[in-house]
Amino acid sequence: MRITHSFFIKKIKYLGGKEMKKRVISIFLCVAMTASMLIGCGSSSDKKEDKSETSTESKGNDLETDTVRLALAGSAHIFNAIAEEQGYLEDEGLTVEYVNCENSEGAFQSLAAGKVDVLSNYGTNLPLQYIGSGTDLTMFAGYMITGCMPIIAKKGTTWNGVEDMVGKTVACEPNVFAVSGALLDKGYDPLNDVKWLSLDNHTDRIEAVRSGEADYAVLGTGMMYNVTQMDDIDIVSYCSDVTPNYSCCRVEANTKWVNENPNTVKALLRAWLRAQEWYEGHKDESKAIVAKTLETDEDYVAAYMDNEHYRLNLDPFKSSIERAWGYMLKLNLFDEGAEDINIDDHINTELYKAALDECIDKYHDENPDFYDTMLETYNEYDK
Repeated sequence: MRITHSFFIKKIKYLGGKEMKKRVISIFLCVAMTASMLIGCGSSSDKKEDKSETSTESKGNDLETDTVRLALAGSAHIFNAIAEEQGYLEDEGLTVEYVNCENSEGAFQSLAAGKVDVLSNYGTNLPLQYIGSGTDLTMFAGYMITGCMPIIAKKGTTWNGVEDMVGKTVACEPNVFAVSGALLDKGYDPLNDVKWLSLDNHTDRIEAVRSGEADYAVLGTGMMYNVTQMDDIDIVSYCSDVTPNYSCCRVEANTKWVNENPNTVKALLRAWLRAQEWYEGHKDESKAIVAKTLETDEDYVAAYMDNEHYRLNLDPFKSSIERAWGYMLKLNLFDEGAEDINIDDHINTELYKAALDECIDKYHDENPDFYDTMLETYNEYDK
């Protein structure tokens, strides 16, 4: 669940009730649409010819296209990086072309414009927001089922549970359903029972806690290293403690693209499944890959990758998406008419299951425990 989507906010502002609903919708949709005129994505290989119609008969497969354009916005895609290094993409006859996007909104607008094919590192709440506004997207796999998203407070703060946020100021947006949804489950009205301090910059959120302007802040995974270096801040909890398996990042694409490229989707998922299997047995090597990709040191990535709350899983986790959708409906975070949308029409688990079955047929003996666990996960969360 990325929480960097309100980059247009220029001033600190307390929000609540109807004002909050209006604010959130305008941030994610109206302003984003305007900003998309100025924000775009740039391919890491712009000089390459468009291969979207290239035949892959020379490799003896039936891919609809042998190139998938994957959007990135200042973050790494661990599965794809491993799949490249280990040759899993080559085995499938696939090339994944990275398209660098300035931010989340730019990535979704580039998806709508046909400049990218697949998004992965852009949360669950934002694609749901677009679906709720009428955009025809399909979620067909997962990435992080839970990020390492800390909830922080001043040192010495006692934490009894998410209900401690009631009557307090929280530097976060209410669309972070891992927090607001948990409050709903406990019978609270998050939009009115909590003061939400809207700050796009997560460093500003930390400073708000330090100054006493906010009692708590919810931070992104990438802030873990900074927080662990601060003597006056405590991590009182994590989003995944508040809402287990909350669904951090899903993999989505335009429904039309998914429907027109099922074999390519399955090939991509087979490569990424094998990458997850490798990742789980090679955590140290994976940290080095991520550090290299982000051009940072391993201490930075180890701060979250070594944490138990950081959990990667390619499974779609359909039930977690459905729960998130339900939370956001109850919070009135969608445009009018979203209640008529069947979110299951925008979740495709069949392609993932086909890819999993094919991997089990070919690679089960390489790591039976891994593939048995992935099948059990599918049967529990995707039926």
